[in-house]
Amino acid sequence: MKITQKETQVNTVIISVDIKESDYAPALKDALSDYRKKINLPGFRVGKVPMGLVKQKYELPLKVEEINKILSSTIQKHISDNKLSILGNPIPIDTKVDFLKDVNYSFEYEVGLQPQIDISKVEKLKIDYWLIKPDKKAIDEHINSLQKRYGSVKSFNTMKKGDMINLSFVELDKENKPKKDGISNSSSILVDKINDEKIQKDFLKLKKGDAIIIPIKIAFTNIIDLASMLKISKEDAEKIDSNFDCKIMDISRLMPAELNTDFFKKSYPEAKIESEKDLRKKVESDLIETYSKESDKKLFNDAHALFINKVKIQFPEEFLKKWLKSNIKKEFSKSEFDKEYINYLKYLSWQLIENTICTENNIKVTNDQLESYTKSRIIAQMKSYGGMNLGNKEIDGIVQNVLKNKKEAEQMMNDLVVIELVKYFKDKMKINKKETTLNEFIKLANNQK
Repeated sequence: MKITQKETQVNTVIISVDIKESDYAPALKDALSDYRKKINLPGFRVGKVPMGLVKQKYELPLKVEEINKILSSTIQKHISDNKLSILGNPIPIDTKVDFLKDVNYSFEYEVGLQPQIDISKVEKLKIDYWLIKPDKKAIDEHINSLQKRYGSVKSFNTMKKGDMINLSFVELDKENKPKKDGISNSSSILVDKINDEKIQKDFLKLKKGDAIIIPIKIAFTNIIDLASMLKISKEDAEKIDSNFDCKIMDISRLMPAELNTDFFKKSYPEAKIESEKDLRKKVESDLIETYSKESDKKLFNDAHALFINKVKIQFPEEFLKKWLKSNIKKEFSKSEFDKEYINYLKYLSWQLIENTICTENNIKVTNDQLESYTKSRIIAQMKSYGGMNLGNKEIDGIVQNVLKNKKEAEQMMNDLVVIELVKYFKDKMKINKKETTLNEFIKLANNQK
């Protein structure tokens, strides 16, 4: 067997394989022998079919199969031995092969090679890093949110917007009397959920124990919400044309927690907060940390775009187009394919750039890092729900369950790689720090392509 390689275009080579009969004959003989042992033909016992008959019926397909096996292993070995970094898979070149008449064969494969990537100039460029400074409004809103989270629900006799009201509903007939076999139910709703402005104003005048007759489908225009409130099907809710008697059973209101020592301990049990001033400093610090993650995300996106735009990559374009066409299942017009190809090149460009960055800077994500990061994410999520009641053993169990999910594990791994790449950008590039407000930052991020 003879294998040769020649370069044809930019980062494209042709690998030629010449196979002689002696290369595949032993394997073919074994395959025929094994097949003979298994074959079941009428008139012959299993394993006793004459070899001549076996060859007549099965030698050609078995020969093709064995030659394909040899080709596959030979090409892969050549790629491995010569340390070829390839794109996609080798594409067989159509050649005239007569498996029936010939015994020696020549095959050719087109192979796309990964381009050399030079990031040395781009990683020294200047890039903006946007620092978000929390303003008074953001701090106030965060404190208000905490006060609501640790607040308490109290019952009141009078009503105002934002209150939760517990209502009993009774369907009425045309004379506004309780309808026989009509709908009767109780439910709690926010007064703000009453869609009709006039009816909502009428409700706000009511007290606990008062009743009001309303055209319910005018008051509540969302059929799904109405069906849920009355505990009936969507279809039945659509048919309703009755008035309902609604009695106010209770009025409840969320009362924000007061800014006192008890609230400080509940909202930040790990910190020493003794005054509103301390609280505002802590909230500002937390917001800065939260905002820094968004700043890092924008830095990554900006650097990603900069590297793709500035790093010149010589792709084997003809090969890639052939390979992409052979792997796309959907039918595309020429313009659609050209668009798909451009998007694919952007994706491939970043994959090659990212691999180069990680290789040259020894960026790797270990299992320990993955588990530690996942654990920190779970703990942060639990804290956002208002507490942490699980021990390390239980949390470690949750971590393992999360990482058993392939999709979740890949997402965590990708997040970690982004974190490491952000560190690399900050270390290697000329960072131009700029301060901005949250609103202005959002505008900048939304305009980002």
